[in-house]
Amino acid sequence: MEDKEPSRDIRTMIKAFRTSEHWAVSLARDILWVVVVVGCIALALYLICGTWPAVVTVESGSMEPHMNIGDLVFVVQQDRFGPLQTWEEAQAIGYQKFGDYGDVIIYRPDGDTDFWASIGLLPLSSQHPIIHRVMSWVDAGQPEPSYLNPYRGQETPAEYIPLATSNTTVFGYYLLYPENATPPENITADAQGMAFSTADAKYFLPTQYVVANQGYIRYSALTSHGGYITKGDNNPVSDEGYLTVNNNQTIEPVEKQWVVGKALFTIPLVGLLPLNIWWVIIVVIVAMVLWDWYAKKEAATGRKAGKVKAPKKGSRKNK
Repeated sequence: MEDKEPSRDIRTMIKAFRTSEHWAVSLARDILWVVVVVGCIALALYLICGTWPAVVTVESGSMEPHMNIGDLVFVVQQDRFGPLQTWEEAQAIGYQKFGDYGDVIIYRPDGDTDFWASIGLLPLSSQHPIIHRVMSWVDAGQPEPSYLNPYRGQETPAEYIPLATSNTTVFGYYLLYPENATPPENITADAQGMAFSTADAKYFLPTQYVVANQGYIRYSALTSHGGYITKGDNNPVSDEGYLTVNNNQTIEPVEKQWVVGKALFTIPLVGLLPLNIWWVIIVVIVAMVLWDWYAKKEAATGRKAGKVKAPKKGSRKNK
């Protein structure tokens, strides 16, 4: 008999929790329901996509016009639904994704992460992943390529041609020019062209060397490890050696274990909700409290109406 008492107490507690009309218990019940539903959705997404987080939000304009701020991106394991294709591989077979050749990957720069990112709660994390296109793979000990696109996301280059670099600077910039071209001369302070900076130097590609429908590639120091070279479609230069994280630490080629997954498809604007997650949480909680108050008020009104005595048969109202 003693063994049955705890289970009876537990059943009583569960019943009391389910039927209690106290506002705090009712609120806890609503929150628990939301957590269960969200948990089931998250589990389903993980089983389908094979990675976590299975959805991320575009937070910057670096992939415009193919991905915009507020787009909700569905992410799958990098080899799910076909192998991961770099720009170079995809350009050879004509495979395009999100308006250009190659797949778009979600990766953690330099492999950095924290607790919140590791469990997929990216809005709470300070280490947000980067959503950029994978351009090529480079093995350890090979020169690291930098891809330059003067037209950014407005035009897809038919090819990337190699650049040479001047040995001296002009107005603080190293001059770039195609390897098969004559080095630039007589560059003035108001010269037109494409200027950009890396962690260690500044570079300038004069307009006279910019050819329609062509991109450019510049090789730098040998890589210490193998990895993917990535680029934002709307950025002039690829990430590695150009973008910085963690107090100006330059991004290194992306190792495979740093890749969260590849982008499968996007839903416009829906990602604005997680971008403003705290306001969303406040609005949801306030809405739940107001709904609970309204439901109780309606129930109380119904009980009062039920207590009103019906008129006796045969009775007549005075006119």
